[in-house]
Amino acid sequence: MPAPRRPRSPRPAAEPAPRKRISRAEREARMLDAAEHVFARHSFQAASMEEIARRSGITKALLYQYFGSKDGLYEATVERGRAQLFAALAAAVEAQPTGGARLLAVVRGYFDYVAANRGHWWLLYGQAGSLAVNEMRDRNAAMIADLLADGRSDLEPERLEIVAHAIVGAGEQVGRWWAVRPDVPQERVVEQFVTLTSGAIRALLPAPPG
Repeated sequence: MPAPRRPRSPRPAAEPAPRKRISRAEREARMLDAAEHVFARHSFQAASMEEIARRSGITKALLYQYFGSKDGLYEATVERGRAQLFAALAAAVEAQPTGGARLLAVVRGYFDYVAANRGHWWLLYGQAGSLAVNEMRDRNAAMIADLLADGRSDLEPERLEIVAHAIVGAGEQVGRWWAVRPDVPQERVVEQFVTLTSGAIRALLPAPPG
């Protein structure tokens, strides 16, 4: 008779592959990307932190740890969009000589952003808390005031602030309107907005001396 076979020893279970650790910046970017998608799809009121957590692949507890609340996450998402826009505008301005070419670069860049983000226009005109929105508008106006000043020391600060805030407010409203009116050519919007803002600048800010 053949010798009985020895029972085979069970194979050791394969150890699970270690999870790749991601940096805080990458984790935060994932959460903001997911939040931007969900807020655009559902609006602020209807969006849920659960869906944002699922889409990002990060726990809801970490969402709250990073941003504190849905309001905080929304405001961070809006602020990221604003920061990306104004970084692009600052680069466009640096590439232009002084004067009207810089204003035109800002207006073109702004409406390029609106055109590229029609489905996400709330990134500029969203439902964030009024305090956060006002802080963003103040930062936007400060950049416009620096652009208008262009190194001049003879301009009254109050006039600069008035013109800068008027441009920001007008740009916000025209951008909101144009975001839902793609039938209006962008070049026409840019041309007419530059005419509008140039008139305000000439009316309130004196021409440079000499």
